[in-house]
Amino acid sequence: MKGPFKSRVMILSLVAFAVVLVLSITPWWKNLMGDVTPLPPNVTAIYLGSSPPDGKWQFTVGDRLLEDCSIAYVYNFTPTGVLTVYEIDAGTLRALGFETENITCKGDLGYGYIAVNFSQKLDALSIVVWTSKSSSNGKDVYFVELGSWRFVNGSYIGYIAPPMDKNYMLLNLNAVRKMVNETGIHYINRR
Repeated sequence: MKGPFKSRVMILSLVAFAVVLVLSITPWWKNLMGDVTPLPPNVTAIYLGSSPPDGKWQFTVGDRLLEDCSIAYVYNFTPTGVLTVYEIDAGTLRALGFETENITCKGDLGYGYIAVNFSQKLDALSIVVWTSKSSSNGKDVYFVELGSWRFVNGSYIGYIAPPMDKNYMLLNLNAVRKMVNETGIHYINRR
């Protein structure tokens, strides 16, 4: 009678030990094994200019996307694959606190290039371009969307024109300043 009782106690003790062990390791299991989710892609290099970019780029667009009044740009990239470029004119640049020369311009669109590299390969990318118009009150910036250029698996799919009723937005100067603080101000290459 002692033999079977001892083996039952031993089995119950082993099961209880295994349960306690599993319950104590489970909360730290992710830390022990490491995080398996990859880091989201980041923009490693970006170019906006009136002439084709030098070097090798993952994505390049050449189209009527450069306004003659634009001097600089800021950008925003979301991990879902949307790169938004905001072209900035001289008035907006001055309102942000940067010194710039006055340029004579008409607000015409000219041919330009956008090129961008990422820290890893993207399956899909949309490049959306907005251009600024200085506001008269100095507190807001008026933006007009020029369009969206789409890529899938590294291949150019096409241009999508913005809807006429949603191709503009008014941003507070502080929102633009926040973008400048996040990605820096980049000057348009006009060589």
